[in-house]
Amino acid sequence: STAEALMRSRYTAFALGGLGDYLLATWDPRTRDPALTTAQLDSQDSRWLGLDILQADQAGARATVEFKAHFQPHEAPPTDPTHVLHERSRFRRSQGQWLYIDGIIGPPVATTGSRNATCACGSGKKAKRCCLR
Repeated sequence: STAEALMRSRYTAFALGGLGDYLLATWDPRTRDPALTTAQLDSQDSRWLGLDILQADQAGARATVEFKAHFQPHEAPPTDPTHVLHERSRFRRSQGQWLYIDGIIGPPVATTGSRNATCACGSGKKAKRCCLR
């Protein structure tokens, strides 16, 4: 029903594993690597430990969700510290369905600078049309 709900369900699919078909079906075909396979998405090289949604913004048929996903690689000893994947994901709604477009790993912290300045995420867009949305 929302981009945040899709983000949560995609995280769950990664955490459970074996749901590569779902991950492909919820990924915008215009931005998905055509060489990406269900088998690649089904493989689990990490144990996913939790998801924190930091921010979710929606403007019409576009949305962003910034999150931190906590994980530990399977080969890491249990005493190793937890790793964190910090991403700002972009989504679009098409025919009533939200689709994952892409994400910026380790996004820069949003500043309160000019809304007309180039966005700090590196997209080349004005901040007001990108991450400040």
